[in-house]
Amino acid sequence: MAHVSADARREQLIEAAVRVIAREGADRATTRKIAEEARAPLASLHYCFQNKENLLLAVFTQLSGEMPVEADPPEDENVSLGQVMERRMTRAMQWTVENPLRVRAMIEVTLWAERNDPELSVTFYEGFFKSSEADLRSSGTALPDEELQSLVRVGMSIVDGLSLQLLTNGDKERALRDTATACAMLKAFLDESERNTV
Repeated sequence: MAHVSADARREQLIEAAVRVIAREGADRATTRKIAEEARAPLASLHYCFQNKENLLLAVFTQLSGEMPVEADPPEDENVSLGQVMERRMTRAMQWTVENPLRVRAMIEVTLWAERNDPELSVTFYEGFFKSSEADLRSSGTALPDEELQSLVRVGMSIVDGLSLQLLTNGDKERALRDTATACAMLKAFLDESERNTV
């Protein structure tokens, strides 16, 4: 049997964990099932990750790194906060539509963390929150911090909700239409808010 490097084995185990978690849920995704899915010895899983918790953290880290959280750079300098928000949400939902298995695994791991280690689930969201806030600030918005932070939370909530709907009904076209509707509503609100802060 050919030797598999620790890095390659880690990748195999993370990908196997994504499949098992998406199929069976994080609670039922045992280390044994994950090792079997990866066609790897159980001992190698424990060597690479020590325990299930570390593996689930690695899964979340991998998936959250794949999800596009930053908007594409603007083509011109006069981009509004609403346009940045629209690009962010649209990119996130396009990734969701293209990667439903990975989104299901990410949601499962987040819910698992909330049940077993609430501070860890807060940490998961905090990374998205900070990068989103920094990206929106780059639009030069005059919104006060409190309002901008509220906007970030609302945007994340919309993407989460639309993602759950997509996972339950499987209607990709509707998910993208609903995303466009949500973006239009947010843009209208933000255009008005920015006019009022000038």
